[in-house]
Amino acid sequence: MEYRNPGEATHHSKGFITNVDGLSGVELVGSTVLPASDSAAAGLTVRAKGTGTLQLGDSSNTIRIGGSTSGFGGMNRGTSTMTLVELPASGLVYSTVTVPGLGVNDMLYLARPESTLVSTAIGMVGYSCTAANEAKVAWLNNLASTASILTDTPIKWNYIKA
Repeated sequence: MEYRNPGEATHHSKGFITNVDGLSGVELVGSTVLPASDSAAAGLTVRAKGTGTLQLGDSSNTIRIGGSTSGFGGMNRGTSTMTLVELPASGLVYSTVTVPGLGVNDMLYLARPESTLVSTAIGMVGYSCTAANEAKVAWLNNLASTASILTDTPIKWNYIKA
């Protein structure tokens, strides 16, 4: 290989193993990072220091897990506030919630608000992304009378980028 780092770089012609006096370490072989251990089933943890951010690749990279052939473009989680929804008796109504960064083909999960904010007779029966940064939520009112969902109701969300 012609590539060399300038300055005081260390060059090894084979793999490099750390923490050989410990129970486990890390092995660097080419462009692969592996757990180094006497165990046949050693795990590998990669994390940031303190409150730092762990980033794999950049916005132009696709992350693949295991032998997957489909790309993993990242994920996010957060909480958004949903607007007031009036639900007719025994009716189905759609509401909109803003989910920053969400795209139409992304996998979305919304958590139903607590029963103190939304009656247990009102069900969240489906949701999907219909436009960038927006999710539509289907609510079913199982009551024999009109019901409403409180204004400023927090909706927790998670999504995985397609």
